[in-house]
Amino acid sequence: MKEALAASNKHPMGETIEDKSSESALWVAFLQGSDSALAKIFEQYAHKLFNYGRQFTKDTEIINDAVQDVFYQVIRSKHKLGMAQSIKYYLFSSFRRRLLRLIKQRKRVVLGDDFEKTHGFQLRVDPDYHSISTQFTVDQRKILEEACNRLPVRQREILALYFFEGLSYKEIAHIMEFSQVKSARKLLYRTLDSLHGMLEKHKDILRMFFVFVS
Repeated sequence: MKEALAASNKHPMGETIEDKSSESALWVAFLQGSDSALAKIFEQYAHKLFNYGRQFTKDTEIINDAVQDVFYQVIRSKHKLGMAQSIKYYLFSSFRRRLLRLIKQRKRVVLGDDFEKTHGFQLRVDPDYHSISTQFTVDQRKILEEACNRLPVRQREILALYFFEGLSYKEIAHIMEFSQVKSARKLLYRTLDSLHGMLEKHKDILRMFFVFVS
């Protein structure tokens, strides 16, 4: 799997040219003042941001506030925004920063460099978040979820962003605040190696997972 990812520039969950064109047109319409375009962007991404936020905290009030803050800022700064190469990337990046800031403020967490290593990220493999879950039985989902959540926090998050959200290495590097894109790629390779080892006795689940993401 690792070799396949390294040999290809295609993302396993990558968008087609038509998808990107449609997304660009939607963003342009929003920048030009279309309320329907804004409504469609909110409809497509608000629940994704909320479910992404659930991986960090169970406090739905904080998550909802972070989602609202992100869209409020997008609307307020519309005249300053240019073309977004990826609406999802732009929103996820903004949301993650805002959510972690709110968690730290409201939970009175010390603003240390180890915050993200010691708080969240709990990966949930469920129908409300990842379409991959529809490929597995309840027991298989539980095994996969437990294996994922035995991984270090950063490895859990990169699995979600790369495989389940379809973001690129470059986008992930920015969202997760890596200094270099290759750092994101190396982390994903280590994650896959670890996951392979933990699921060695469940080759059927591992095979289904790799088929889904290949």
